[in-house]
Amino acid sequence: MDPAPEFQPSRKTQAQSAATVKEAEDLMTRIHKGIASGNYECMICYGGVTRKSQVWDCGRCYAVFHLKCIQKWAKQGLDAPLPPNALENGGDRRRTWRCPGCQNPDSELPSIYECWCGKTQIPEVQRYIAPHSCGQPCGKGRISPRACPHPCNLQCHAGPCPPCTAMGPVQACFCGKESTQRRCLDTNYENGWSCQQICGDYMPCGEHTCPKLCHSGLCGDCEFEEELSCYCGRQSRLVKCCDKGVPLKSIQNVEGDAQQWIGHWSCKTDCERFFDCGKHKCSKPCHVVDLKPAHCPFSPDNITHCPCGRTNLNEILPKPRETCEDLIPACGKPCNKTLKCGHKCQETCHTDDCGVCLQTMEVNCRCGRTLSTSLCHQGNECEPPQCMRTCRIILNCQRHECGEKCCSGESGAMERIAASKKKKQRPLNSAPNRSDEVYEPEHICTRVCGKLLKCGKHPCPMLCHRGPCGTCLEASFEELACNCGRTVIHPPVPCGSRPPQCPHECAREKACGHPRTSHNCHGDENPCPKCPYLTVKRCVCGKKDIKNQPCWREGVTCGTICGKKLSCGSHTCKKVCHKDGECDELCTQPCGKLKTCGHLDTDSCHAPFQCTETVPCQSKLQISCSCGGIKQEVKCNATRSSPGSKGKEIKCNDTCRARRMAIALQIDPERESADKMGYSDETVEMYNEQPKQFAQSIEKTLRTFAEAQQKRLAFQPMKSQLRQFIHLLAIDFGLESESQDPEPYRSVVVMKGPKFTTAPKKTIAEFIRSSAKSTAFSTHAPTPAPTPIIEQLRKPVQQAVNALVLEGIRIGLLMNELEKELDPLLCASQLKFNIHWTADEEVVLEPKSGSFGMDEIELELSNMKAPLRRAVKTKGLANEVELCWVAKGGKIIHKENQRWATVLGPKGSASSSTPAWGGRPGIAIAQNGFGALDPSSASRMVALGGGRSSSESLREKERKEREKEKEKDKKKVEEEVVDDWEAAADEDEARNIQAEGGLLKGEEQAQNETADTDPSTAGGDAVEPLVPTRV
Repeated sequence: MDPAPEFQPSRKTQAQSAATVKEAEDLMTRIHKGIASGNYECMICYGGVTRKSQVWDCGRCYAVFHLKCIQKWAKQGLDAPLPPNALENGGDRRRTWRCPGCQNPDSELPSIYECWCGKTQIPEVQRYIAPHSCGQPCGKGRISPRACPHPCNLQCHAGPCPPCTAMGPVQACFCGKESTQRRCLDTNYENGWSCQQICGDYMPCGEHTCPKLCHSGLCGDCEFEEELSCYCGRQSRLVKCCDKGVPLKSIQNVEGDAQQWIGHWSCKTDCERFFDCGKHKCSKPCHVVDLKPAHCPFSPDNITHCPCGRTNLNEILPKPRETCEDLIPACGKPCNKTLKCGHKCQETCHTDDCGVCLQTMEVNCRCGRTLSTSLCHQGNECEPPQCMRTCRIILNCQRHECGEKCCSGESGAMERIAASKKKKQRPLNSAPNRSDEVYEPEHICTRVCGKLLKCGKHPCPMLCHRGPCGTCLEASFEELACNCGRTVIHPPVPCGSRPPQCPHECAREKACGHPRTSHNCHGDENPCPKCPYLTVKRCVCGKKDIKNQPCWREGVTCGTICGKKLSCGSHTCKKVCHKDGECDELCTQPCGKLKTCGHLDTDSCHAPFQCTETVPCQSKLQISCSCGGIKQEVKCNATRSSPGSKGKEIKCNDTCRARRMAIALQIDPERESADKMGYSDETVEMYNEQPKQFAQSIEKTLRTFAEAQQKRLAFQPMKSQLRQFIHLLAIDFGLESESQDPEPYRSVVVMKGPKFTTAPKKTIAEFIRSSAKSTAFSTHAPTPAPTPIIEQLRKPVQQAVNALVLEGIRIGLLMNELEKELDPLLCASQLKFNIHWTADEEVVLEPKSGSFGMDEIELELSNMKAPLRRAVKTKGLANEVELCWVAKGGKIIHKENQRWATVLGPKGSASSSTPAWGGRPGIAIAQNGFGALDPSSASRMVALGGGRSSSESLREKERKEREKEKEKDKKKVEEEVVDDWEAAADEDEARNIQAEGGLLKGEEQAQNETADTDPSTAGGDAVEPLVPTRV
């Protein structure tokens, strides 16, 4: 049968039932209604006791607890050690635990959940009877009145049974003369009742009657007094009937008459009557007297041997004794009587008692390992002696050693350990052996644990044990309140309980005087929230007042350098705003003075002494070859007497010559390796198919993941086509990827494998544009470099820049010092810079590769130029700051103040002997890469002077055609707006290049026509390098 569902009363019903429980008259009703309404609490866990809970009730105070709670409580009490005085004076040695409600001791551990009357174990949950009741009649004996013969007839219930209301049996009085019948409640079953008449029963003596009123029990001893004589007849006195002894008859001859009496008590005086010899008196206390005197104990017929009893007197005396007064001689032999200790008496024959035994004996110590000699113990039990041997046996707790001197249980422990070693080890697949070792009483650990319990106040009272200590069994019977006192825990309160959480606001006042911030009441261990109000505070150094500082903040600093002179007199304090007196007493800053080599002295401050410069300078400097292609960083190693590495030069090698050849041919040697790290055709195709915003966000996320220290990246669930794009892009990045989880929650996880190095330098969009340019150039025939005439006809262009250069660097300035000075300004920029030196002792600030376009980089560099120039000149770091273009190898191709850069000729100097074309300044002769190596190309360039009119007409025609095409393109742009303006710009640029290809063909034909007519233009080695420009 399933238990009835638990009834859940509403809040109103709970409040009404709680009031009813408090107003209930008897304990039984309060318990039943409290459990039925869910308002009854267990005094151990403070949890509610319901119909479905397994409970246990105390038989004395009738408090109800959860069965598991009371079992845990009782077990901790039974495991606690006995108090030190428990075993003294015959105390109770049983371990007990106390009820949390009434503190009455009990020795049995609660183990069974049963109904209130104890007839049914695990009673069923029934809704229409009392909670935890079996529904049968109670049947328990009533408490009031005691010894009531009627059992309780109520249904199984909690609490004490009510008083009996039935009529009691007919009850006689104590003396049995009268009888009566009353209600059971008024009947005194334990004490009975008295009729208040004289008892009249015979006393134990059988002679007198009881004079008391009707009473319970026996009448007691007879206190009737009589005058009686003692046994010897010398004294007589009044003696109570109950104090009389055994009556004995005595007879004595007094002046020839026989006098008799009966004695009932002893007067304890000596008899002093003469024996039959008439010479010796009796020394016994008061006793029965006979008519004839007693025989003398010293008469010859009584004593036949010497005092020790070993020799007959006839063997000693020459003649037998005749009277009791004759001497009793000693035989002179050892007494040899057995003493109390078991030894024989060694004294000679004597009449008095034997003396003390003076024999020696060997006695074992308490542990039985040492023998010692001692006098006889006279038969008394004495404590055996102790040796100095320390017992090292482990106690039963397996944590402590015995440590006792001369332990009596050591021998038994050694036998136990030897027996345990002989046991066979159990197989691996068998159950563990139960520990059945019986420890000696001396090796049972009786130490108290003593560890501090979780409450933090009381030590653990249990015996030495393993594992954590239990909960504290102490309880407080005072209320535990929160800080404000509005939330209270009523007693009993278990030790270690924390104050209750209070839902009210904290009432503490702030020391600063500001209004309180709203927060709940809390204990003293948790401080109130910090005051958030903004105030003006004086900085630590006292120079400035800092505004908008939180009220709670202490030690506000203004951020300025202290600047006070140190004890050396050469340096100032570099610490940020601090308290007075916290400057360094001993200067530990670098010297900072310039040495003869131009570097700063990095040794510790040695003022006021001069720099020694005996140790080689450890500063770094760069040396290069004559062309600047090879650079090497070496130590200065200069001293006062030696220049060190300054002025040294590296010899050029084949790499330098190959670099100069590549520049002459307008080829960037580092470009091919950068272009090889591209993207697959599938990736590009998928990139074009996906939404631009999604594709760019995925690429940006992977690029950020590649630069970070993160090892694993998980994307959100997405469709299969989008996941395929991530897989392809991860392969191009050198990453590992896999899909996980079933649909529709399938997602992609990207990881950095051992083959990962770095992300591609170009984005997919940049790769597509560069591929389009290379494709456009590959579709046309190779075109020669433009001639000076074509350069004059072109629209003026603005050269592109990609870096900043610092000119005129201060002598002795180190790289780390420069980075420290420029760090605040560079951190404010959106770009990240690489700082390096050039062969001309200039510093280049080159932006790192990122997701910024070329136009954005140029705009950011232009905005940084002015503030950077002011900062550099103010601090004296350099003379000038210029924009420039830096090639892959770190070489500056051109600067902002130089319109065109030149390539060094064979002799190492720029070719400036060739005049500008047509006498116009600023236009140099340009040749293609092959023309730079062919001496005859100069004559062909000079021939262009005669064909100027034909080339101008051809160029004018082509210019008009391009203007028409541009007008058409503008109309198309006005009609439709492209999605990707960068791709559209690339297409326009490709069309312009294709148009310029036709123009260059016409110019080449003009050159061929005029090459023979104007030979004066031959000569000149000036070659214009390929410089990126921005239209």
